[in-house]
Amino acid sequence: MRRHNILGTILLVIGVVVLLNALDIWAINIFFDGWWTLFLIIPAVMSMSRQGMTSGNLILLVLGVGFLLNEQIGWELKKYFIPAIFIVVGLAIIFKK
Repeated sequence: MRRHNILGTILLVIGVVVLLNALDIWAINIFFDGWWTLFLIIPAVMSMSRQGMTSGNLILLVLGVGFLLNEQIGWELKKYFIPAIFIVVGLAIIFKK
């Protein structure tokens, strides 16, 4: 099965679930606080599995997880941003091929 078929199937299922929720047929909530951060986290993890850890996908993963934690438990991302930059740059230097 090609990637666009998988993506199309996922979007179709999401659309059907949202429509059935709107029609009050089902009461399934597939969206949680910060669900949109998965658009950062999933591509970063997929890229890491294919290419290994690069500075780009590591930054994307850290941002996605940071935003998710901010949405879920109320982390104030601002005070963790500067230390996170140092950590990400340090890891990028250490794991650079």
